[in-house]
Amino acid sequence: MSYRCLSKKEAQIIKAMGSGIIPSGGSSFEVGAAELSEKWLPRTDYMLSRMPFMTRFGLRAICHVLNYGWPLVFMRNHRPMTSMDERELTEMFHFIEHSPFPGPLSILIVKVLVFPAFYGLDEVKDAIGYHEKFPNSPDFEGLKD
Repeated sequence: MSYRCLSKKEAQIIKAMGSGIIPSGGSSFEVGAAELSEKWLPRTDYMLSRMPFMTRFGLRAICHVLNYGWPLVFMRNHRPMTSMDERELTEMFHFIEHSPFPGPLSILIVKVLVFPAFYGLDEVKDAIGYHEKFPNSPDFEGLKD
């Protein structure tokens, strides 16, 4: 799949982040970020394409740093996030959330890149029982290219 502003490597990194923070088979609902990545990654790419250049560049650059930095700092592991399995990623995100500053703050980057796109999917809204107060118009065709 081709993206507007994400490279294939950056898409893999964001997909790994998503599978670590929203694992499959969770207690709230079964669906995980890795299973629906083909649907929410284009939405993340679109969101990034609408940001100012420096914001977009900064978020993309920090993804590369976190891909190698988080496993090294929090797991003492020299493998990047993109080569870790979902269980390891979930464990790492648990360590990050419960670490001292700036660990939990750095998770906000993942939340900005993953949550709006993932939780905006109709399948996810149905799975968690979310009902929009102001749903999209029936004339809404989706994201425009």
